Amino acid sequence: MNPFHFDGLIWHWPIAIYLFLAGVSAGAICFAVLLKQFKLGEDAYKSGFVQAACLISPLAVFAGLGILVIDLTKPFDFWKILVFYNPRSVMSVGVAVLLIYQVALFAWLACVFKEPVLTWCQGRWSVVDKGFKALMKYEATITGLLVLLALSLGAYTGFLLSALRTYPMLNNPVLPLLFLISGISSGAAATLLGGVLLKGNPDGKEVHFIHNIEIPIILLELVLLFTFFAGLILSGGQSQVAALTAIGEGFWGWVFWGGVVVMGLSMPLALNLFMKASSKRKFSYVAMTASFSLVGVLLLRNFILYTGQMTIA
Repeated sequence: MNPFHFDGLIWHWPIAIYLFLAGVSAGAICFAVLLKQFKLGEDAYKSGFVQAACLISPLAVFAGLGILVIDLTKPFDFWKILVFYNPRSVMSVGVAVLLIYQVALFAWLACVFKEPVLTWCQGRWSVVDKGFKALMKYEATITGLLVLLALSLGAYTGFLLSALRTYPMLNNPVLPLLFLISGISSGAAATLLGGVLLKGNPDGKEVHFIHNIEIPIILLELVLLFTFFAGLILSGGQSQVAALTAIGEGFWGWVFWGGVVVMGLSMPLALNLFMKASSKRKFSYVAMTASFSLVGVLLLRNFILYTGQMTIA
């Protein structure tokens, strides 16, 4: 069987990229909010890691939507899903979440970068100053709404695949939580990699803070992966067939064990623990760990998408 072309295949790699980018966006902005709230305060905009997260988050979601639109059978009719909503459609609900998420995202970005923006606009546009003052009154509400929407977006990437009910591996209640946690993990990795590339201190308090959260996230992701496949195997029937086909011998088996488990989870966990025990974090360690995590999550998305469509109930 060709791992990328087989009977029953409905969604292919562009959907995996879209799911990956949506998770990166949601995860990155969650860490930007955490860094601002618990470590950096009003000086958050000065941090290379916050700047990276605030740059990655909108670009990732725009790129993901662009890929999704291009992949449509009739890409020029994409506007219809923005106008005509069906509350029973997972895709339609997801689009609504994405739209509200982007509004909250840019409102929060305005709150974070208000000082440099107002400094640049001083004496030019008084309406901008009035707009920021009005917006700042609702900063706490915007922040809470943004986090809620980001978590919803991360989980939605799993619910979208769960809508394919005839595929036992995808119609799994653990999948939305697995995709949410892996999306948060990819957001942490993207924030770290972008931060050090923007000359952020690889041994700074932001890196220590993210790594302290990232270690339990990776452990939780391992537990969820085990739960995901254990549930399928113990269910018997086609669910068991789907699980064993996915993680057994063959191309996708190698992707799972070598790419997802070893490179994407075990190596970042080992490197994070090593950096935690070492006296000082370096650019190479942080960049390598983040890159492994990002590649691992991307492989996980493709692995679940393709192997999940190999077995029909």
